Amino acid sequence: MHRVDRGYSAVVNTATMPFCNQWERDTHFARHGASFGAVDAEEYEQMADTFAFGARAGDAQDCPRPGGDRVRFGFVTHLESVVKTLPRPECIRTFYAVRAATIARHGNEAGYFAFECARIHLVDL
Repeated sequence: MHRVDRGYSAVVNTATMPFCNQWERDTHFARHGASFGAVDAEEYEQMADTFAFGARAGDAQDCPRPGGDRVRFGFVTHLESVVKTLPRPECIRTFYAVRAATIARHGNEAGYFAFECARIHLVDL
């Protein structure tokens, strides 16, 4: 099934939820949903699904982490998703807007992206 959202199509797996489980989706919605203007966990999940699994926006880049996750980061939008790739099936660990102060601590967007790509299961290298 294809879902169209924000002007581009996203391939979504409708057989399972995009987040690893409902608890993770609801927890991340509670922490990050308001910053996206999402009215409920399902709307937040749809946004996360589109960003993480949809066509990559022009400002976004992907990288694999050493532990098997995939990071997608928008260099202009500062949106970030982390997808668990192993074991299959893939699922979203998190989706959020990175604060400008966090990016500044790493010098710039490229420095932040390099830092995020090197992390292993939330351990800083």
